[in-house]
Amino acid sequence: MKKAAGYTFIQFLLLIFVAAVFLSPATAAAQAPEIKQPTVFITGANRGIGFALARQYAERGWGVIATCRSPDKASDLQALREEHPQVVIEPLDVTDFAGIDALAEHYRGVPIDILINNAGILGDNDKQKFGTFDYSAFDHVMADNTRGPIKIVEAFIDNVTASDQQKIMNISSYVGSIERTFGGQNFYRASKAALNMSMATIARELKYSKIKARKTITVGLIDPGVVDTGFAGELPIPMIPADESAAGVIAVIDAYTPKETGTFIRYDGKPIPW
Repeated sequence: MKKAAGYTFIQFLLLIFVAAVFLSPATAAAQAPEIKQPTVFITGANRGIGFALARQYAERGWGVIATCRSPDKASDLQALREEHPQVVIEPLDVTDFAGIDALAEHYRGVPIDILINNAGILGDNDKQKFGTFDYSAFDHVMADNTRGPIKIVEAFIDNVTASDQQKIMNISSYVGSIERTFGGQNFYRASKAALNMSMATIARELKYSKIKARKTITVGLIDPGVVDTGFAGELPIPMIPADESAAGVIAVIDAYTPKETGTFIRYDGKPIPW
């Protein structure tokens, strides 16, 4: 019998068959990690509101996919995983589209009940002053706060569609309200207003999607309040603890239904005009 590269012809064909099976999309999906259900996916989960959300969902007994740029430096997340083994930590930079696609492929076939776009940056205030705008800083803020969340939703939409709760939640900001704007933080405000518009548009597109399973997906926009995490700097305004904000955000998420999809709500449940 003929041989190919040291194998019989039949063995060679068998190797091709085995490789095709194990490298096929179906097999890749079957090898996706097992995550406890229900499941929440959180970006920017290493600190502040993101970490508080991860911890409170873990305490509820949920499966938590907690993402951040540098898991090796996320000591609080690592301690949370030790306490709650259903917490999975994944490296993710929301400006790295190839990385987002790779993570989505890794979790292909895994239902995600609640996807929370939390990662974001304020940007340097000095670079956001009219007359001395630093447009490279503008691009940086928009990449983190707007482009990244849009890409996350597009990459993980099938995971949300396959879940029971089907919720896409976005941590926005009161300063993203066009109706309530005032001076300062031009880039940050623009990025949150753009996030609101994009997600409200996606909410409408999903509501009238040709894919029936996507018609019941709820898209939410949530203002977490001004949280005392260092993110807001030294602003002379009242701030709330991250745990209080996260508890309010989770209550709002629990209350969101497809009827409210695309609406902008404060962490205390009050609607925000924008």
